[in-house]
Amino acid sequence: MKKIIFTFCAAFVSIVLFLPHPSQAVTFALMGDTKDFLAGSGAMESAVKKIKKKKPRAVIVLGDLINDCADDSTCRNYWNSWKSAAAPVLKKTYPVMGNHDRVNVSGEAADSLWQEVFNLPANGPQGFSELAYSFNKGNSHFIVLNSSKPINNLINSVQRDWLEQDLALNRKKKHKFIFFHAPAYPASLHIGSSLDAYPTERDALWEILDRHKVSAVFVGHEHFFNRRLINSSVYSGAANSIYQFTVGRTDVSETYSAPQAGMSEYYSLEKSFAIVNAKKKSVKIDLYSTSGNLLHSFRYKK
Repeated sequence: MKKIIFTFCAAFVSIVLFLPHPSQAVTFALMGDTKDFLAGSGAMESAVKKIKKKKPRAVIVLGDLINDCADDSTCRNYWNSWKSAAAPVLKKTYPVMGNHDRVNVSGEAADSLWQEVFNLPANGPQGFSELAYSFNKGNSHFIVLNSSKPINNLINSVQRDWLEQDLALNRKKKHKFIFFHAPAYPASLHIGSSLDAYPTERDALWEILDRHKVSAVFVGHEHFFNRRLINSSVYSGAANSIYQFTVGRTDVSETYSAPQAGMSEYYSLEKSFAIVNAKKKSVKIDLYSTSGNLLHSFRYKK
């Protein structure tokens, strides 16, 4: 009997020791704009294989997963092909809806198909089930917002009200990471066709993020990687400094112009993905080409 009890206790302790702890550092991966992916080959599938080897807790894809499609049948086939390409990491993948993901017979039809294709947290605001949502991993809280519903380049008041409540409920988490598709502060060809198209609404969103001292904002839409610090010189109402990271070119053929002067601390035009490691006192971001070469590494305290 003693031997059985000892064996049971030892097994229990082993399970407890190896279970992820809520305060543990967390590693997650980022892909952006994969809409020119090729099933069976291509930059996205190469990135997915490299990401799998990094063993991240989550993979966030920052919108425009697929390209425009005209009807449900075509779109469904496109989504099935995309899921096949993402298969090695699909179970831990959390997609962000982009403007090209919401092109269908109507926006509502695209929303319904998205909800059918994915199995995502349904804890978002009313009318945004699985289209905006949040979840926890280790020491971090993740919030996905939708900049394409009800219209492009706008995160509306319904989402902002929910965001405020969600951040308040998770204020004890060391890191709060925010994800949406269209940049709040674009730097190149999408200046004027991102959240800056509605500056009052954009500023209302950033005020919430600034007040809650989020650790970083991750976006796509512009086809490059860009690191930009948003502080009072960019948003006059800022009391804090927040990095906006654009991860917008994992598998898209169209090349964008480099960020305009003064709108980048670092950028890369290569097809790429990123690995983020969020520790107790810092956040580290490693940028890799889709072939696996380390392009850039950056760490900041938070």
